[in-house]
Amino acid sequence: MVQQGIRAKHRAGDRLLHQGAPGGWVLLCLSGRLKVVYAEPDGRELMLAVRGPGDVIGEFSSRDGLPRSATVQAIEPGITSKLADSRFTELVAAMGLKAQLDGYILGKLRASAAHAWQLAHHTTTTRLADLITTLIEVAGPDHPAPTTIAMSQEELAAALGLARSAITPVLARWKSAGLIRTSRGRLHITDPGALLRLGNPDLSSSGQNPPRQPGSLLPVLRTRPRR
Repeated sequence: MVQQGIRAKHRAGDRLLHQGAPGGWVLLCLSGRLKVVYAEPDGRELMLAVRGPGDVIGEFSSRDGLPRSATVQAIEPGITSKLADSRFTELVAAMGLKAQLDGYILGKLRASAAHAWQLAHHTTTTRLADLITTLIEVAGPDHPAPTTIAMSQEELAAALGLARSAITPVLARWKSAGLIRTSRGRLHITDPGALLRLGNPDLSSSGQNPPRQPGSLLPVLRTRPRR
């Protein structure tokens, strides 16, 4: 399926899908991390999810025909494969992938419920640690520097719907403890395990441990394992 699409490179900051725009195609993410952002008319934004290699982007509009529900923006340079909705649907049917695609989409919906709970009940420290851990996880096995996050402190705070001042003391504590390093517009994670423990308690206060990400569909679309 990847080979059936049109490959395109993108740069950091490029918007690949625009909230409110009509659909017409889906993207298969081959490399590079992406963020899914919802914006209010007044300009306020909140990051809904992080995607990476193995993710299908824009498949909701291909199913219901409605405009894009969010904007997808590149965190770093990468590559996608673009397929028209009709061709994507044909290939899913021809390759017998409907059940896998349905499961993948349901995984996204389940992850969004856990995200909503986190926004309402988790501390800033836990939310930031979870975000950074997710960014590392979605980078994929072929990423040259998965523990380097190309996002400024302002971008990290905005992703959580917070002001920069809310995360500055958290980052300062982590830096003093040797968990992270910072450089211009980047965060370097030196102890991913410690952040994983901070962002993923053994048991959430809801009594559940929902999956962090919906899982990758690209191994199925390529019809061979990624590893």
